Amino acid sequence: MGALGHEVDLQFRVPRQPGENREYLGLKKIDWMRRYGHTPRILLRNFALLRQEKRLLDAFRPEVLLAVGNYGNFSALLAARSRKVPFVLFCDAPVEYEYTLFQKWFFYSYPVAARWVEGLNVKGARQVICISEVLKGYLMRYNVPAAKIHVIPNGVDPGAFRPQPPDRDLQARLGLEDRLVVGYIGNFEFFSDVPRFVALAGDLCRDYPNLTFLFVGEGTAAPLIKAEVSRAGLRDRFIFTGTLPHAQVPAYLSLMEIVISPYKEDYLFYGSSMKLLEYLAGGKPTIFPALGQIKEVIADGYNGMLYQPGEQETMGQKLRELIAGPELRRQLGLNARKTIERNWTWEIQARRIAKVLQLAVAKESH
Repeated sequence: MGALGHEVDLQFRVPRQPGENREYLGLKKIDWMRRYGHTPRILLRNFALLRQEKRLLDAFRPEVLLAVGNYGNFSALLAARSRKVPFVLFCDAPVEYEYTLFQKWFFYSYPVAARWVEGLNVKGARQVICISEVLKGYLMRYNVPAAKIHVIPNGVDPGAFRPQPPDRDLQARLGLEDRLVVGYIGNFEFFSDVPRFVALAGDLCRDYPNLTFLFVGEGTAAPLIKAEVSRAGLRDRFIFTGTLPHAQVPAYLSLMEIVISPYKEDYLFYGSSMKLLEYLAGGKPTIFPALGQIKEVIADGYNGMLYQPGEQETMGQKLRELIAGPELRRQLGLNARKTIERNWTWEIQARRIAKVLQLAVAKESH
């Protein structure tokens, strides 16, 4: 946005300052207090944040406020109203659904209160930006006009992620010379059907002696994946790097001939996959399940490969096609890069966001 000529003040509101340790009289160490007191504490925190955000608006005096939706947070909306600043909500997740689904073992979500806060923000915003059509459909449950919700997905930096030859030093350090590398980058949390995937990998490794899997990332499913790989006798065919700084990811991506993302299909797939866009920007042939926005980005056989969610046999067949087809890999990679350059860079998405912000300001003036 700054590169497009807009003046931007970026603020991160956090409950604690660096180095600050709040004990809350030890109440957080009591299991039932931690479980049932977490959401009320988040709701009460709004009043402290409201004072801070009013001061920020007074200091910067913006024409419009763009706020990222957070669970239980409504202070930005109230601060904008108090200062008569148009409020635009940015939704990158269905926060009430996500919190209820992924945090239910740790905190009680108070779903009625959480839905009320989420609806308050969606209804109170002059415009709403979300990252996928699936997420727009979710937000429509708050009975707001469809024209008010704008789908602007994530993007990618085409300079940082670009087609490039393998990083030779890294390749030598990992022992991947003369290997055909199938890669995965991301959070292992959403990895689908680990035992079936490892069994598929074992079949491929037996048929292709130079095949190696390179997995970058971590997550709660990582121990299961590693245990299954060890049980199948494939430890010498898998390399696990753990988490890496984002700046190092392009070098690891350069080593991958094929990239995969066997996402789970058992929840609302509302995201705009950053990894998908980075893979495509790097000119890599990809294999993804046909979920959510993925189907809008990848045309099967043109700029990547798709399979129906859960059909790992189909994924295996398409992997075999790519392993055996260097020309197919090359063509998919070329088309993948073209896809990013035409529609999915951060600059393109920033221009679209700017138009929504201008629309919010124009409506305020009328």
